[in-house]
Amino acid sequence: MDGRRTLPRQQRLQRNYEFRRVYEQGRKVQGRLAVLYVRETDARQPAAGFVTSSRVGNAVERNRARRLMRETWRLNKHRLKPNLEMVMVARTAMRGRSLRDVQEQLLAMFREAGILTEP
Repeated sequence: MDGRRTLPRQQRLQRNYEFRRVYEQGRKVQGRLAVLYVRETDARQPAAGFVTSSRVGNAVERNRARRLMRETWRLNKHRLKPNLEMVMVARTAMRGRSLRDVQEQLLAMFREAGILTEP
């Protein structure tokens, strides 16, 4: 892999305190497949974190849920406001869903949160 399709480190939330800051200071949008927490920052690039609990399913299902959320974010991050930190938490309903379903739901949540730069 050449690295162009990976998620750069500066665009990932990795530390527990980063996630906590978004949970506590951000706003929350709930959807059928996920819960979205969004916090505006002074950063130039958006950053995202992806969470799945054991209730989503076994390790394979949890990893797939995270991959679907990450891919949706990667494909649409150019449409998002640049100064954001967000955390996406998968719900059990995400199990067995396609990328199209997840993308449709998350884009609706992005619109509801008012973070898309274009309609």
